[in-house]
Amino acid sequence: MYRFALLLAVSLGLVACANNDKKISSWEVNDVYQSTIATPNSSGGKSYIGPSINTTDESNTYEMFNLRSEQSANGAKTYELQIHLTYYTQMRNYDSASLLNGPVTSFKVISREAGLCESRGCMFKELLSVKLSDEFLKQNMKEGFQLTVSSKAGVSTVVYIPPQYIKGYLKAVDGTAY
Repeated sequence: MYRFALLLAVSLGLVACANNDKKISSWEVNDVYQSTIATPNSSGGKSYIGPSINTTDESNTYEMFNLRSEQSANGAKTYELQIHLTYYTQMRNYDSASLLNGPVTSFKVISREAGLCESRGCMFKELLSVKLSDEFLKQNMKEGFQLTVSSKAGVSTVVYIPPQYIKGYLKAVDGTAY
């Protein structure tokens, strides 16, 4: 009986660690707000860069993402989600992204690089970008959203953007508490 209970506890622990944590504390809204950097841009508006969020998925892919936006002098805003993926083995060549409602047409590969090689294999990095609308971010402020990025190597990576991150970022960009 003791072994069964121990096996059950270990199994539940491993299952819990296999997925990205989607529960984020409400105080993190304020942390994102305070960590978002606003600087003047060349068009007379502002540029905003949200803090980087780091996680690792079940494929041992190190994920780092952040939101960026540009605000023109007349107040028009554009938003971009940048995703930096680092992994070992072979180059994956990420080539598409999708949200729950279908493929993302604004997917762009910013850079790819093969790096340091060691006993585990070579390290590879890919920097990806997806354009998002103000409306999309506001619609997903309560639940957050998942972006699935697919590669030519057959590996898919799911990046979860939590609602607290979106709320804190939009609070910094819009100056409104959501």
